[in-house]
Amino acid sequence: TYPVGLITADEMSMGGAVDGSSNSSYYLYTGNWYWTMSPYYFSGRYARGFVVFSNGNINDNDVDGTGGVRPVLSLKSNVQLFGSGTMSDPWTVDS
Repeated sequence: TYPVGLITADEMSMGGAVDGSSNSSYYLYTGNWYWTMSPYYFSGRYARGFVVFSNGNINDNDVDGTGGVRPVLSLKSNVQLFGSGTMSDPWTVDS
């Protein structure tokens, strides 16, 4: 029903992000700072969410800052992907 969302902290961890330390050697690393859709803490006054920092570290941050987002797509199992995912040869989806 809703095939576009934000990446979760769990998906980042499974992809190689490390909590609390720099890591630029996993395939989801972009060198950019962005939010995940995963909440971390809410006390009624303060909210914190999981973010991926530009050094690849995944951690929590106050939900009052700026930052990017990383969309994810849910594809049906019969979808075929073509291309290499580069700027000159982007992925295309064919159902």
